[in-house]
Amino acid sequence: MDGKSAILRSGGATAIGALVLLGLYLTSLQSYLLFHSLVELFTIIVAAGVFVIAWNARAYLDNNYLLFVGIACFFVALLDLFHTLAYKGMGVFPDRSGNLATQLWLASRYLQALSLLVAPFFLGRRLRVGGQIAAFAFATGLVLLSIFAWRIFPATFVEGSGLTAFKIWSEYVISLLVLGATALLFTRRRAFEPAVWRLLTGYLVLTVASELALTSYVSVYDGMNMVGHFLRLLASWALYKAVIETGLVKPYAILLRSLKTSQDQLRVHAVALEARNEDLRESERRLREDADILQSRNAELDAFAHTVAHDLKQPLALIVTASELIRGFADLPRQKLEDLLQRIESTAIEASRIVDGLLLLSQVRKAEAPKEPVDMSTVVANARNRLSETIQEQEAVVIVPERWPAALGYGPWLTEVWTNYLSNAVKYGGRPPRVELGAELRPDGMVRFWVRDNGPGVAPEARNRLFVPFGEFGRIPPPKSGHGLGLSIVLQIVEKLGGEVGVESESGKGSLFYFTLPADRARHGPPGIVPADV
Repeated sequence: MDGKSAILRSGGATAIGALVLLGLYLTSLQSYLLFHSLVELFTIIVAAGVFVIAWNARAYLDNNYLLFVGIACFFVALLDLFHTLAYKGMGVFPDRSGNLATQLWLASRYLQALSLLVAPFFLGRRLRVGGQIAAFAFATGLVLLSIFAWRIFPATFVEGSGLTAFKIWSEYVISLLVLGATALLFTRRRAFEPAVWRLLTGYLVLTVASELALTSYVSVYDGMNMVGHFLRLLASWALYKAVIETGLVKPYAILLRSLKTSQDQLRVHAVALEARNEDLRESERRLREDADILQSRNAELDAFAHTVAHDLKQPLALIVTASELIRGFADLPRQKLEDLLQRIESTAIEASRIVDGLLLLSQVRKAEAPKEPVDMSTVVANARNRLSETIQEQEAVVIVPERWPAALGYGPWLTEVWTNYLSNAVKYGGRPPRVELGAELRPDGMVRFWVRDNGPGVAPEARNRLFVPFGEFGRIPPPKSGHGLGLSIVLQIVEKLGGEVGVESESGKGSLFYFTLPADRARHGPPGIVPADV
């Protein structure tokens, strides 16, 4: 039933349209002036209606195409009204020839074509309504002044001869402009309801046909002029169907178009967002698990460090003190007593070093990392002073740069880093040990410091355990002493200061241990390697 009703309605509308066209044709036979006035008045009413609909719907639209066209239609309708009143035989203006009406017609068509060509660029873009109205008002005023006051608008029609070349070529230019507007509208068709887009396209095509028909008449009352006005009437009807009928009878098609489009886009974004949220939840779960594991390990290590510190520090101090007292008063043979006490003292000192290392490791892990300009020469000198006896005993050669790149860090902590690196290099270097210290300012804004020894190197399979607390040191051959805390302390300190640690080693060719720090950008020069000196 609904399908039959739609067919009947469509057939009825077609019959009524045919009767209207027939009536207008019969009217033209009796009075062409009346025919022309009726057609023009219909197009003016349609244009004014488009303006009213677009203006009142502007608050609801993201699609500013219709608003731009609507504002343009107001000024086009104004020029068309002047054209209708100036038509030959109306007697409104002193110039009773066909030139005045044709000039106004051509000016109106140029304004219409240019507006249709520009309108697609405002789909989804902001439209400054006040600026557009001012621009159209200025252009319309100039046209009217050029025709009525200054009389500089080119002639478009000569009585007895017909259209001028300017008028004919202008119609072709206008047709090309409207065809360009049609092509742009096609590329942006998804911004419209399908029915509205088809009607707007029909309006543009019929407008082009009307312009072409109006390139060949000789009299403003002849047959081609009438054909052109009939096509213009059909074009206005298509515009009426696209905007006015849709805007009044089915307002959701215009007013809710942007809302429907936004809903579709939001639905797509919602699906993508949900997928992204699921990924984030999974990542959060894994991070939480890793954090729990890390927190557990940190808690165990901290508890162990504090236990060792509190339980062993005081007894070890007593052992050292007792050893010093026994050395002066024991009845044992002097040499034997000296050996025994030396072993006690060495053991106590080594145990004390372990405790100090654990305390330092715990302190570094908990403390904030101070970053300030560091005098690396002083820091390295302090580390060498700590190890002066060891360096002399081992007859080690230590090569130190004359100057250092400026870096950011914390002096007391970096003294521990250099002490550990330098101590290991002397302890596990060749015989005699040869140790070289150096630094390089990298292009990425970091300074790379290193200690190179001439020892046997580090086994490849053990390098990933070097910086683990109590891990295997991996030297070739294995060390005779050491508790595995030094390099783990180095790792914690350097990472706290924003750098990284590493080792480069080749069996039989020594090892290079390095760490990086942020460069002091206010003081450092161009990247390069700082030369070393003995």
